[in-house]
Amino acid sequence: MSQKVLIACKIFEEELTTLLEREDEADRPQVVWLDAALHLDLKLLEKELRAAIDEAQSQAPDQVRVFFGRGCLPHMDELLREKGLPLCPTFNCISAFVGEDKVRELEQGNTILMTPSWVRYWPNNARRLSGWDPVDFRTGLGRYDRILVIDPGINPLSDEEILEFFDLVQVPIEVTNIDLDHFQATVRQLLA
Repeated sequence: MSQKVLIACKIFEEELTTLLEREDEADRPQVVWLDAALHLDLKLLEKELRAAIDEAQSQAPDQVRVFFGRGCLPHMDELLREKGLPLCPTFNCISAFVGEDKVRELEQGNTILMTPSWVRYWPNNARRLSGWDPVDFRTGLGRYDRILVIDPGINPLSDEEILEFFDLVQVPIEVTNIDLDHFQATVRQLLA
């Protein structure tokens, strides 16, 4: 049997790499990373995803998995079915870490959830692909009362990173620690 190929959003890179390093090398999938910024251009996301799937299926026809949330592309389920691939067991990157019920619980009180990777990479991606300026960030996130960063502790945000992000978005930021148990279960389910 050939090695599995996992096409994954780069937003998962630190956590997924950490989990996969714990596995026997023979059991690790080959990971094809796609830029998290693709979420800002859904046509480009679909194009890049289709190209990555086609390339991976040419190498390992029955071993391809996609680790993007079902909600990352409006017709993600349809695309995966068309390509004969299993559906991703999570709605988005946040629910991959804590589950959809916990997301609903944590989002109460007009809260948006992010991971350390989102805080680090989303501003540059939005500037690069969408031309956002500070007003756009404040308009886009201004409807929230707080940002809750769910942090599995692999590469925690520094105080400087938190302050810099707050200066940009002007929304209070809190950090809560999580474990990788749900994320690991999601990955195992996907790779089964």
